[in-house]
Amino acid sequence: MKQHSVAGQLILSTYGMGIQGVARLVYTLVIGRTLSPEALSDTTAILSLAVYLALVWPAGAAIAATRYLANPETAADSIRALRTSFWVSTIPLSLIAIPIAWWITGDLPTGLASAVLVFSYNAYVFSRGVLTGENRLLRAAVLDTVSSLLAITVLLLVLTAHSSWVLLLPLSAGYLLFALFARSRTVAAPSPSSLQRETLAFTREATFGALVMGGMLPATMIFVRAFDTPTAAGMFAAALTLATPANIVAQAVSQVLLPHFARLRADPSAMRASHRRLFALTAAGFGLIFGALIVFAPWILNLFYGTRYTDGVPAMQVLLGIVLLLSLTSAPSALLLASGRERLAARIWMFAFVIGTATMLLLAPVWGQWGALVGYALGGGGGSIVIILCAFLAPTTSTHVRRDITT
Repeated sequence: MKQHSVAGQLILSTYGMGIQGVARLVYTLVIGRTLSPEALSDTTAILSLAVYLALVWPAGAAIAATRYLANPETAADSIRALRTSFWVSTIPLSLIAIPIAWWITGDLPTGLASAVLVFSYNAYVFSRGVLTGENRLLRAAVLDTVSSLLAITVLLLVLTAHSSWVLLLPLSAGYLLFALFARSRTVAAPSPSSLQRETLAFTREATFGALVMGGMLPATMIFVRAFDTPTAAGMFAAALTLATPANIVAQAVSQVLLPHFARLRADPSAMRASHRRLFALTAAGFGLIFGALIVFAPWILNLFYGTRYTDGVPAMQVLLGIVLLLSLTSAPSALLLASGRERLAARIWMFAFVIGTATMLLLAPVWGQWGALVGYALGGGGGSIVIILCAFLAPTTSTHVRRDITT
């Protein structure tokens, strides 16, 4: 298996997930400009629902795949458990999406189509984690490009249909294409083992971390659509879609850094030194990106969506500030997971998630989008600060880790 350098991995992974983010931006941009803010809010809300439900388990399985499939000694045992857990979780999650989407939009066909989107997005997330763990990042980048082009092409074909459920099908087609051509090359072990149980335990902890770290952003959109007016939700959706691509890049960076830190676990000093360098690099990069987006937010929103979405500028700037803090945790989060401190990270994010979600539940019915944003700021921003502090202050070894999986 050809090995890429860390820089090469970052470039390929950032490109792949970045092109997906751009495609999703173009997707929502076309809908927002050609249809209405209400259509944009429905599409973005259901996509946010798919992202949120993927975090319940498939995203955690993808994180586990990037860690355990990176080592040939653990790959065969772990892939069997990960595949099984993916199917066991994805089918119920797809069915759960139907009543939730129906409640959000009031449209049953949209609810049924959301099940297809949830399944296909889950398959994409897990398959991408597998390719990353197997160091097949070039293939992932190619598939990201092809599947994104497919989604945009199909969208143009169905754009004349103004029904929300039809607008979800192109995205589903793109994600399914990626998953179909991203099958793992790892041969599963013939029988269960203790490592498979360890893999599932890690997946559980990673799921908590992924859900509470990444779940609040899509939850914010869901709360806004449920408790604010459709027009206001459309303004918020425009702001959200412009803030999301940069967040996807941050996720790509974190996904690549996890196996990188995992390979350094035998040398804590090298791990700490690498973390300091990578944190400084990513902080500088994300600071420049998000700083520019915040300053030019009014111009950017008007350029992409038109003057009728101008009311979304303040929400966009607040969103970008919170997402910046989350993006700064790319290296610290990867370090905590790779060094066996996934439980610490999970507890931090769980506490932040509870605070943020409780605040949204309390304030969103009263203040609409601003109540949801206050909850996101408390949970997402506060949790990010604690994660960064723990990564720098806590030791890089953990006594509860049962097995050294590094090479």
